[in-house]
Amino acid sequence: MEAEDVSRAEDRAECPGSKNEGQPDVAQPDFPHGGQSPGPTALWEMLERKFLEYQKLAHGSPAEHQQSLLNLLPLFLKAWENSVGIISFPSLQSLAEDISNQLAQEIQKALVGKPAEQAREAAGQLLRWKGDVDQDGYLLLKSVYVLTGTNSETLGTVAASGLPPLLLKCLYLFFVFPLEKEEVLENDVQVQRMFVQMLLNICSESQGLERLLSGNELQSLVIATTCLWEHSCCFWKEPTFCVLRAISKAQHLGIIEYLQAMDCIKLSLQNLSKLADTLPAPKVSESVSLILGFVKDSYPVSSALFLEFENGEGYPLLLKVLLRYDALAQSEVDPHLEELLELLVWLTTCGRSELKVFDSITYPQLEGFKFHHEASGVTVKNLQAFQVLQNVFQKASNPVLCTKVLSAIRTMWVWNARNFFLLEWTLQPISQFVEIVPLKPAPVQKQFFQLLEALVFELHYVPHEILRKVQCLIKESPESPCALVALQSVLRIAGRDLLFTDIFRDSGLLGLLLAQLRKRAKILRKSGNKEPTLGVQDPERELTCVMLRTVVTLLRGSVRNAVVLKDHGMVPFIKIFLDVEWYREASLSILEQLSVINAEEYMSIIVGALCSSTQGELELKLDLLQSLLRILDTPKGRAAFRVSSGFNGLLSLLSDLEGSLQEPPLQAWGMVSPSQTLDLVLHTLCALSAALHLDPVNSDFFKKNGLFEKLAEDLCLLGCFGAQEEEEAPLHSEADTKARPFADLLSAAFASASPFPPKIQSCLQILSFLDSMASGTLHLRRDLKEPPRAGQDPAPHAQKEDAGSDPQGNFKLWPDLEERMDEGDAVIIHPGVLCIMVRLLPRLYHEDHPQLSQEIQCSMASHIQSLVKSEKNRQVMCEAGMLRTLVASCRRALTTSTSPLHSGLIRIFEKLASQAIEPDVLRQFLGLGVPPPPSAATKILHSSCVHGGDSGGSGPQAAEAGTAEGPGGAAPGADPCSAVTQALRSSRTSQGSTTALQTSLSLISMTSPRNLQPQKAALAPSFVEFDMSVEGYGCLFIPTVSTVMGTSTEYLVSGGIGTGAARSFPPLGGLTFSCWFLISRHSTVTEGHPLRFLTLVRHLARTEQPFICFSVSLCPDDLSLVVSTEEKEFQSLDIMEPEDDPEPSAGRQLRVRCGQLLTCGQWHHLAVVVTKEMKRNCTVSTYLDGQIVGSAKIYSKDDEEEMIPCTKKAMECEHIAGGSILSLPFRVT
Repeated sequence: MEAEDVSRAEDRAECPGSKNEGQPDVAQPDFPHGGQSPGPTALWEMLERKFLEYQKLAHGSPAEHQQSLLNLLPLFLKAWENSVGIISFPSLQSLAEDISNQLAQEIQKALVGKPAEQAREAAGQLLRWKGDVDQDGYLLLKSVYVLTGTNSETLGTVAASGLPPLLLKCLYLFFVFPLEKEEVLENDVQVQRMFVQMLLNICSESQGLERLLSGNELQSLVIATTCLWEHSCCFWKEPTFCVLRAISKAQHLGIIEYLQAMDCIKLSLQNLSKLADTLPAPKVSESVSLILGFVKDSYPVSSALFLEFENGEGYPLLLKVLLRYDALAQSEVDPHLEELLELLVWLTTCGRSELKVFDSITYPQLEGFKFHHEASGVTVKNLQAFQVLQNVFQKASNPVLCTKVLSAIRTMWVWNARNFFLLEWTLQPISQFVEIVPLKPAPVQKQFFQLLEALVFELHYVPHEILRKVQCLIKESPESPCALVALQSVLRIAGRDLLFTDIFRDSGLLGLLLAQLRKRAKILRKSGNKEPTLGVQDPERELTCVMLRTVVTLLRGSVRNAVVLKDHGMVPFIKIFLDVEWYREASLSILEQLSVINAEEYMSIIVGALCSSTQGELELKLDLLQSLLRILDTPKGRAAFRVSSGFNGLLSLLSDLEGSLQEPPLQAWGMVSPSQTLDLVLHTLCALSAALHLDPVNSDFFKKNGLFEKLAEDLCLLGCFGAQEEEEAPLHSEADTKARPFADLLSAAFASASPFPPKIQSCLQILSFLDSMASGTLHLRRDLKEPPRAGQDPAPHAQKEDAGSDPQGNFKLWPDLEERMDEGDAVIIHPGVLCIMVRLLPRLYHEDHPQLSQEIQCSMASHIQSLVKSEKNRQVMCEAGMLRTLVASCRRALTTSTSPLHSGLIRIFEKLASQAIEPDVLRQFLGLGVPPPPSAATKILHSSCVHGGDSGGSGPQAAEAGTAEGPGGAAPGADPCSAVTQALRSSRTSQGSTTALQTSLSLISMTSPRNLQPQKAALAPSFVEFDMSVEGYGCLFIPTVSTVMGTSTEYLVSGGIGTGAARSFPPLGGLTFSCWFLISRHSTVTEGHPLRFLTLVRHLARTEQPFICFSVSLCPDDLSLVVSTEEKEFQSLDIMEPEDDPEPSAGRQLRVRCGQLLTCGQWHHLAVVVTKEMKRNCTVSTYLDGQIVGSAKIYSKDDEEEMIPCTKKAMECEHIAGGSILSLPFRVT
């Protein structure tokens, strides 16, 4: 019934019975002909006039008076309809009284003296709309319906007429006695809606409710809803229940006393107890819900009906009705069942006092758990009502019913967490449910364990006793489906907090799972590790997976549990599970947890599995490599990887891929796609990158054992790279090759629809892997489709200074090493990988795609050139032997000026050679383009053209002379030797001359300053950086600042600064020493060694012991700057013995206290100027941050000597005419 909870105004506007829709205009009021229908005001005025005329007929006959009233009703309804429900009638109360009395009389006349069935028929005929004849009853009903929806005063007038009990009696008759004909017309529906809404309006006012209690009609109606189901009218059942619920919700004390006095609750419970076994469960449930509705609505006012329900055996009735649903096969929840369960849950809160129980919490408990003794929120007080729920779950097996009971229990916990403890410490429902849950359907089992998890996740409570029972359930029937659900719940609970790793170990669950896994591993080994069929539900397999995952959770973060697993001897059995894809992830996780206590064992297992895997087991290899990557994040894992021959194992994986990327691939790789192969290559290189990342020992091992060269060979054999170019092969060149940026090529290669051929696409992807590996970021990449990161040119980041730290902007704090890594250029972490890229550069050429190949080569060469811009990158690349690799792998491109790669590789070579180059590599570079030795006749002819003993005609000068003649041939009048040579040589002579010229130019470039500043005489020096965190100090030795010409030397040592003659100290032009230094913190060690800025050592010809002749140092005790010419024996830095400094001789030391001028964490500039004076004196001046802090004349030696300067951390050294400057920026940590 839709009219139950809507307002009166809405009911008037929306009720179909409020207007004569679809009906002919019956008894319409008379209006003047030929005019429009009058408006609402005119209608109300007309009604007022006619009503006055009606009142004047009060002394007439009753029949005339009644007919006059009935004649007013059409006009009244018409005015009401046109006024949109707004009544503007002064005599409304009088009209309401007369209409109500008239309707009451008509109903009374229809009911009096007739049997019940006839009375029902008469009442129906009275109120029904019957067309053109006799519609007085319908008009009266509709008019009263309109009047009851106006205001309280009018409603009181209607109620005073005696109409409410008559309407209730009619409702009883309509409900109890069904219609003879089952057909229901629309007019009947309209009449029903008006009738019910009229009763609802009456029930909304206390006056109307009091009138309803004047007779026994309410008692009869309530009892009828509980016993007369077989003969009741279905059409009037819902309206009847709607009216009774409205009466119940009124919470009127008179209603409660009436129901108690009439024994309505008691009689209804007796009737329902008799019908509970015969009627359908939904019907009985609806009636019980109606009776419980009276109890619930009355409870806030009085507990009388609640006590009557308890004393009337209401709880057994509830249990009987709920268990009736157990026999029903229903897929959806019946709404009546939901309503009944809600009322039952409400009953659990009814009681006189709070339940009192003792605190019996078992510890340990989760952090954040707090037991609240006070009753905050709704608490359970009625255990008898809760026992109904408990008994229903224990006895029922219907999944819908059982899940609704569990949901009801969960609702009580939501009300107040204390309810769980009140119930569990009294009735122990959850503990008892654990024992019977295996007998319940699967949905019920799932929801029960969700309820158990709510204790941990929401209440933060650890139910030790319940968990022990769950563990017994798993132990007694590990193969049952319920054990699987229970174990899944335990898995989720164990992952909630590390506390459960100890709880489940101490309870024996971990040992139980290990025993089960041992058993299953043996069975799996006997069956030959057969893979289960995909897509087929296998409870045994799923249970094993959950067991493995639970063990993983219990091992995570618990070394003790890992020791337990190892003591059980489970490692060999865990290895068995690796061969089955379903168990592999969890098995690897277990082995990873074991690596905490024995990393070498883990590495030996993984490396062994990788090496023993077959070509078709790609997924196994990928899973093993991903696990390996996770362990290589730790220093312990990287060390174990090296010891376990992990590098050789990974390189063997690449060796096994030989020919997998060629077109067509080898027969062994016919079923493997290139993307799968590249994915394996990626993960292998990721593992190598992770093993080398921030591990100098592994990096040194990889380099010294030639594994970079082995890696390059294995990549060349994949099949996507071309063959090594031969010396005599024709040169492929393009006149104008404009290459796209390397990052754009890589992005195109990784696109879903790559425009490149498969082989070239594979080459570019491998180059992307190597590029990321060189920058130390490859191991952070996990997906083949992930776009390259390290391959893109880094954007320089502007250095932001905090202007507020130094108002003058003179100094700024030097950042830590981690904050100084980003200097605007890419940092090369693994230079050996970049050498591999250089080795692969010539192999990027493919005959079938010459132009694209050359573009890729040029783009890659340009990218490599961009990587060696910074000074630091040049250093590491020189140490890695990049120059040697360039000469060996790219010889043809270096010698051929027409090659597109020539200019780029020459620039790379020049940049690196200006940093450092080995003699043999320089010889090879200078010999580029020199033709092979000619025949004997050619040698004779050529020797006649060469001046004997004249070195000026060889080397680069000769090459320049040859180039000056021009490639077209000898100039007129030239020496005939040139013609003979050109006749004997091939066209390579012109090419060789060009190469020789280029070599000479490169040699000049390598030896020229890299950054010329015309405004200054000094040039930017080279930079060397030391890491003092390893040994505690850093030192750079320059063996020969002065040429050694002593009498005791066995041979002439060339080098140093000078022209070969002995050099005195201080130099005649003087000496200037400058450096930047930073003190991170003051030393707390007493008698520490001084901070040495510069130490000059002389080696006398008459003795082998070197002596210090000049030193600049900082005393850590009082932060004094000391410049000394005191001669004493040189002590090696690696001895680090405490120094015994005697009192210096007079005039040999300048000591300046500068503690007040030094600030920790800030760079300071130091300059020491030594000026040569007459005889053996010199003037020493010291400057700190540009300000002179001390100056004095001190005594100095003047002997022939070899000077060996050594400094801390870093040195920049440079010679200027007239003096020497040693610039030493370093940092003291």
